[in-house]
Amino acid sequence: MNEITLVGNIGKDDPKLVYSERTGEAVLKFSFAQNDRYRDRQTGEWRDTKPVWTDVVAFGDLADNAAESLHARAAVIVIGKFVDNSFRPVGEDGQLQSEVRRTEFRALAIGPDLRRATATVTRQPRRERTGSTTAPQPAT
Repeated sequence: MNEITLVGNIGKDDPKLVYSERTGEAVLKFSFAQNDRYRDRQTGEWRDTKPVWTDVVAFGDLADNAAESLHARAAVIVIGKFVDNSFRPVGEDGQLQSEVRRTEFRALAIGPDLRRATATVTRQPRRERTGSTTAPQPAT
């Protein structure tokens, strides 16, 4: 699998945690900005490049844990992959409309950037999932 590492900051809004109506799985979404700094050779001052914004999504335990740990403007490292999240909306007449192309970054791991912050790590117990074959089953 191809994994990509992004280093940057969460946007101005806190990550948003919701639960899927269909599966009950946690889904976390947030905007993520990456930009570089460079020293202007003429002035000697540090300058920032224009940020590149990416929509990040995480699922399951990662989503739950990240929602408890992350906040707006936090410096983070995200490992994941780009996925196609395009769709065809249905118009008022019930007909499918033109495809809306959308790409998002599906997070596989998220952590604080310890070059710019400190963190305290707390191990979370495994959460049981409904329908899991490894979860304790009720007595019959």
